Amino acid sequence: MTQIDQAWKTQPDIVTKQAEHVTKAIRASQSDDGGSDEPVELNQAMVQRVASALSDQFDPQYGGFGYSAANPDRPKFPEPANLIFLLDRMSRESVSQADRDEAQSMLVKSLDGMISGAMVDHLGGGFHRYSVDRRWQIPHFEKMLYDNGQLASVYARAYEKTNNEEYRRVTERLCEFVLRELKAPGNAFYSALDADSEGEEGKFYRWTDEEVTELTESIDGFADAAKIYRLVGKPNFEGEYFAPDPRGTLSDIAKERGESYTALDERLASIRQRMFDIRSQRERPITDTKILTAWNGLMIAGFADAGRILKKPEFTQDAVRAAEFVISELADESGRLKRSFAGGKATLNAYLDDYAFFTSGLIALHRATGDERWLLLARKITDKQIELFWDDRQGGFFFTSSDHPELIVRVKDPIDGAIPSGASVSAENLMYLADHSPKSDYQEKLKATLQAMAPMFRRAPAGVPRIAAVLAAYLDPTTTPHP
Repeated sequence: MTQIDQAWKTQPDIVTKQAEHVTKAIRASQSDDGGSDEPVELNQAMVQRVASALSDQFDPQYGGFGYSAANPDRPKFPEPANLIFLLDRMSRESVSQADRDEAQSMLVKSLDGMISGAMVDHLGGGFHRYSVDRRWQIPHFEKMLYDNGQLASVYARAYEKTNNEEYRRVTERLCEFVLRELKAPGNAFYSALDADSEGEEGKFYRWTDEEVTELTESIDGFADAAKIYRLVGKPNFEGEYFAPDPRGTLSDIAKERGESYTALDERLASIRQRMFDIRSQRERPITDTKILTAWNGLMIAGFADAGRILKKPEFTQDAVRAAEFVISELADESGRLKRSFAGGKATLNAYLDDYAFFTSGLIALHRATGDERWLLLARKITDKQIELFWDDRQGGFFFTSSDHPELIVRVKDPIDGAIPSGASVSAENLMYLADHSPKSDYQEKLKATLQAMAPMFRRAPAGVPRIAAVLAAYLDPTTTPHP
């Protein structure tokens, strides 16, 4: 730094010139198409690349993605974008029956895997952030709003496709957890629950051998529940504690016992409630009380999807109330958004994710209620997003707005991770709005967004599953609509 400071003082012209070269190089590296202005042909081979990449990364034994024999205990994340792609593919009639069956098998294996271990909170509902092992056995105990918002939609849609009653109950308990523990005054949602309490990872969620023994002695039927949730034998967490971990879905366990899932689940309900009540007396993990527009958008969509598919209008109303908070506290009359609300004040320019995810929530509300209000608001927010984020030269959306403080270059963020890409969700929104706004230019913007993202299907196909589902629907609009 001293040398740079000295060079700036003595040779500012040379330093400025070098900075310009560096800036140009960074901008070139951000180019989606290597500088070509030729439109990219969109085709089914691009979707197939994504399907093949996910198949290569799939863990056939425990479900999920990213397993490597060379590194078998790498963390495993839910990756909802992958699951959304599989939900679309398993229903798409233009895909071969073998490919549809493979997609459904991968989806079910992953969904079942996550609820077979301790990734899901069997007592309080909702999902933890990720598993520290391949088997979904022990999680990092943090609970994130963005995970649970997406997984509410995924499990509800999976229930719709499979009629698996356990998926329905997982969705309901997830929503009940969010309402109980992440709902803020004003009806929006806080961001997260920490993993630690009293300075220790997972202390709120774990059980000692002494506690298990006391429960066995004091609760009728607990001994059988302890076997089901593997609270017996060798401790599964840090060598001395238990985390409920049935190592199978309750549906499979019930089948092995010759009873229905519903009967087993109802029999275990009172025992889970007793354990939940005891756990609730412990010191709780810290709540991250920021209200983020983007993450609330994902949770609004989750509640709206759950309400619509499960025929639970109360969940739809929870989505309505959260959306109304965002509209009143984080949006202005023109549709411009702020990113964060805390301490009674909205702050920070919103990013692409905030616009895209909130619009996705509004669209989910339109699907759930049929109320044109939500469609009009979705158009308004999207129109403002196009005004502020659209790339006039190459198409698609920048991550920051045109008047955002710029750091060398405006970048795009095309990759779906634990949080989906704003570009992917924007493409979903544009497709829905084009279908419901025939005189608009949303269809044109959708095509340009897909073309702008096309190079990623070649460079990193496993990183673009959510927009691949949009592309599949764009190329094959005659079958199951997306999402």
